[in-house]
Amino acid sequence: MELRTKTICAIKWNFVATAAGAVVSLVQLWALSRILPPHEYGVIGAGFIVIAVFNIFIDFGLSNAIIRKQDITATELSSLYCLGVWLGLINFMLAFFLSGYLGAFFKSEEVVLQIRIMSLTFLFVAFGQQQRVMLTRAMRFDTIARVTVVTMLLNFVTVIGLALLYRKAWVASVAAVASTAVGCLMYFLQGLRERPLSFAFRWEAARPHLAYALFLVLDSLINVVSISTFPIVMGRLVNLTAIGGYNIANGISLNLIERLKPVLTQALFPAFARLQDDNDRLASNFLLVTTYGALINFPLLSGTLVCSHLIVESFFQPQWLFVAPLVQVLCLVGMVRSLDAPVISLLLVKARMHLNIQLGIPKLLLGVLLAYVLGIRYGLEGIVWSFLLVQSANTIAAYFFMVRACLPGVGAAYARSILIPALQALPIVLAAGALAWLPTSSLPGLLQAPAAHLALVVATGVLAYLLGLWFSPFTTVQRFVDLVASNLHTRLGAAVAARNLP
Repeated sequence: MELRTKTICAIKWNFVATAAGAVVSLVQLWALSRILPPHEYGVIGAGFIVIAVFNIFIDFGLSNAIIRKQDITATELSSLYCLGVWLGLINFMLAFFLSGYLGAFFKSEEVVLQIRIMSLTFLFVAFGQQQRVMLTRAMRFDTIARVTVVTMLLNFVTVIGLALLYRKAWVASVAAVASTAVGCLMYFLQGLRERPLSFAFRWEAARPHLAYALFLVLDSLINVVSISTFPIVMGRLVNLTAIGGYNIANGISLNLIERLKPVLTQALFPAFARLQDDNDRLASNFLLVTTYGALINFPLLSGTLVCSHLIVESFFQPQWLFVAPLVQVLCLVGMVRSLDAPVISLLLVKARMHLNIQLGIPKLLLGVLLAYVLGIRYGLEGIVWSFLLVQSANTIAAYFFMVRACLPGVGAAYARSILIPALQALPIVLAAGALAWLPTSSLPGLLQAPAAHLALVVATGVLAYLLGLWFSPFTTVQRFVDLVASNLHTRLGAAVAARNLP
């Protein structure tokens, strides 16, 4: 299968699995917000923040090191596998025994229990991680998508069932451990079918990968800490309920983008890696992926932004109404952050992740400062606005400091690759936005309920965006429509292609 076809297939499977995960996660978010008290929901958020930091060290950047090397040997794989197992054990012990201090930071004993239970996931991940990486390397994302769907549904059923019985935050940790164990077992068994398990270790075989991996660890650490700064400051300056509210707002807005970014990077990295010595083709693919990604992400986030108040009113209880303005700001954050995945893939291929680290350190310091200052002055909304300001500054600097260093001379083309999707999203903002903010009293009786009003706004936004795509004057957009249509169904692709015929 040619590289272009494999890449499209990989992105398609990734998007399907991630979109399904985002939908299930949103339903889970809604259900838990109704079952658990706000404080308990905040405890869940605090626990997951801590575990996210430890997750960086469970992989230690070894996955991308394996993907990048085209001719990796069996000895290298077994050596890196042994390292992964030891990292899993070390992370488990650190998280478990440091849980008391981390819980004290959030002023909650419940967070301690949350961390101790979730630390068990590190023991399982260590045994299934490399098998997943090898599937990624071979761009077999259909298999990964199936495992993702199984674990996602298992987590959903487990957490909702336990929450109905016990109504405590720890149920989320138990569900995470159970679903992680099943997913890792599936990857482990898949790996055994394809190659024998080996624990042979040679330091000489593992060492060359560690220097490359170390930059990835530092970059991931800075990124996770930067993102976690905002809910952490909320927990200290406000309370754990604020973290719960932020998690709901994040689930409505940023969830899909944050889920899609790593899997999109995984799909693009193997493809970009094969083009690393051909700058012209690499630049062309980088710009195309930036545009195509934004054509998916920008409309989703624009639509969510304009009807955020209707979403919260329709699905969440009155105590969560304060999250609607947070959703709007986080949608803007999501648009900016969605541009990161192609850039990170580019840096991985060019082995220049040190540039992202150098930019990440001032981003982290600025984020902490702004979150604290704006949080003291404006409360919860000030902290979220600081997130947008920092992320916007980071994305602008990323072009000058990173993209231009890897692909000189693409400035105008890169600006166009972002501007075109932004223009294509305008019909949603204008049509759906105008309808979303109509006074309820001006609507017919059946549409005055928030859910019915929301359905009308969503239908209007989808129609406006599809019409905008169909009549778009941009060649890139027309090719995107052809590509999507042909991958959805052969006849649909032929019908769409026929529009260009005289």
